[in-house]
Amino acid sequence: MENNDTLPDSYFDAVFDSFLILLSVAVIAVNLLVISLFVCREYLQTKTNSLLISLAVSDLLVGLVGIPMNVICNAFLGVGVCMAGALIYRFIAVSTMYHILLVTLERYIYVMYPMKYINIVTVPRLLMVIASVWIFSLFAALIQLAWLDPSNFFYQTKTPEEIRFDVGYHIFGSVFCFFLPAIIMAYSYVRMFLVIHRQIKEIRGLYNTRSAGHANQKAPIATEARALCIFAIMLTVFIICWLSFYVSGFLFAVLPGSVLGLSDELFMAFDYIRFSVAFVNPFLYAFLKRDFSRALKSLCRRDGVQPGELASTASGSRFRTLTINFSLSRSSDMYRDA
Repeated sequence: MENNDTLPDSYFDAVFDSFLILLSVAVIAVNLLVISLFVCREYLQTKTNSLLISLAVSDLLVGLVGIPMNVICNAFLGVGVCMAGALIYRFIAVSTMYHILLVTLERYIYVMYPMKYINIVTVPRLLMVIASVWIFSLFAALIQLAWLDPSNFFYQTKTPEEIRFDVGYHIFGSVFCFFLPAIIMAYSYVRMFLVIHRQIKEIRGLYNTRSAGHANQKAPIATEARALCIFAIMLTVFIICWLSFYVSGFLFAVLPGSVLGLSDELFMAFDYIRFSVAFVNPFLYAFLKRDFSRALKSLCRRDGVQPGELASTASGSRFRTLTINFSLSRSSDMYRDA
């Protein structure tokens, strides 16, 4: 600790950290709103939304813990606070990515295997994979304590063994917590969009003389396409905002001097952009989804859920068992009879 005199008294920046505090309040407010809507509106409690609410809880932790830890670390440079903030930062990165992966895989099964969806995606399995994401995210963040010395947090004096562990950890994290899930999700979205596009074309051809029937059967597929677009945008936002975190972490572990020339302002901008994902996510997956947007509108009107809204939204759960086989199955009797 003989290098204490080389550290500044504080990294606190009045403008940057004030905006971080405002962002923290906004993140807490918007995610609490999403969670409260899910709890109070029974028709929102679907399998897909259960995954999204788990992500909302993860995003809520960004505002409750992640950003405040970052601000306190900048202000006081306490070793314990800064180390805890770094671990939470990693936890947020892993948790968000794997929650988005779960949503993608759930939608993939729903679109590609509609007749098997009910048997594959069950509530116990859903709860199990959600719990697995939380446990794995905690493990991925806390495992660093096995070789890192918290008291040496601000200094780069690491033993060769610590360097080897650090390099291996960042390689594993970059591959299995970012690039590989991103590739899997990109492939899944391409497959799903192709299937939905083909189904829309088939229905258009089958019902070209039955405009009413055409519109009724096309609506569920159009809704699903809208949802896929929202989730794909959410994935793109996450990749753009967090790519710098994984790249800089990997470079810092492999070539410690490669990122030292970057300005503090650039690092602060990257931090702000990454934390902003927790604020953007609810608008993408909740307020742009039809069921959540209807719930929000009913909340704004303060007159509760309209019967028509309840019926149309609640039918989403029945849609999986009654109409998905008709509208998305390539081996539907409707297609053969036509």
